[in-house]
Amino acid sequence: MLNRAIMIAAMGMAVLAAPGDAQVRGTMEFGAFGSLSSFDNLHNVNNALGGGIRIGTFLVPRLGIEFDIGLKQADRPDGLADVDVESFVARFIATPLVFGPLSVLVGAGLVHTDIQDLNETDGAQVLLGLRLAMGPFASLRLDGLKDFNFDGTRNQGLQLGLSLYRTPGTTTEIVTRNVPGPAAAPMTQRPDSVSAAETARLRAIEAAHRAMLADLARADAASTTMEQTVHFAHDSSELDGMATLILDRKVTGLRGSPSIRLVVTGHASEPGTDEYNMALGFRRAEAVRDYLVSRGIAASRIDMESAGREEMVRTGPTEAAATANRRAEFRVLNEN
Repeated sequence: MLNRAIMIAAMGMAVLAAPGDAQVRGTMEFGAFGSLSSFDNLHNVNNALGGGIRIGTFLVPRLGIEFDIGLKQADRPDGLADVDVESFVARFIATPLVFGPLSVLVGAGLVHTDIQDLNETDGAQVLLGLRLAMGPFASLRLDGLKDFNFDGTRNQGLQLGLSLYRTPGTTTEIVTRNVPGPAAAPMTQRPDSVSAAETARLRAIEAAHRAMLADLARADAASTTMEQTVHFAHDSSELDGMATLILDRKVTGLRGSPSIRLVVTGHASEPGTDEYNMALGFRRAEAVRDYLVSRGIAASRIDMESAGREEMVRTGPTEAAATANRRAEFRVLNEN
């Protein structure tokens, strides 16, 4: 029994340690649950009550892998003493449907059940469940389970529990530029060191260099303003106060740089079909373009496209991830 528990724990450690992409991008789930189970008559036990723990990770936005370890106590017929029941489950879990905070879960995997001093079985398990989000980092789960054991017996059960989520933060790369330090104090020229003409030439070069650096700094600031993202509410393409403030800054930059053109890409979060999210992303890009045009920017300087939900910046079933994905992004084109 101890060896089996060690094996399950090692499998859980493997989820945390590999592969690299899943570890960085995947949202981890840590849960605890209470359970009610009933067993095939061949096991000579009736019903069992208990609980367990769960650990899992999302491999892609709607597919993950998880491991359950359960411990229950089962009563027996004819006045026989109760027995302990241990279970170990490894399953894939999918989220085919999402309705706001409510998600439908389906899963399948392998199960090992150990009924104390009576029987041990291995088999396949299927799961049908519901997940109710309680905020960005927690949810309630209700799962119905059915075991199809290889010895021909069948078990079933219900699990109700709380899950907590840990979503990796976005890693930001910091690009270091060569920023000029304070200007050196002018050197005192000796009459016999450098001619006055050469000194004037060197000072002119220095002034031109400083002007070029200032122009680059202004260009960097303008590019940052142009590329700043606009966010939207759930299932909406309306611009709020923060969005119009960001767009007004872009209007100023576009007026000052008539050679600049923008490509606006609308994005959506996970809920909804691919077709609906593609149309929603285009409506968001269109709302941005219409606002810029209303502020005097020529429509010919703005191109629109939609990525739907194909280019999410954060994954997982949390509101924080959905908020980050409901956005319009900007790409700057220069016609010079």
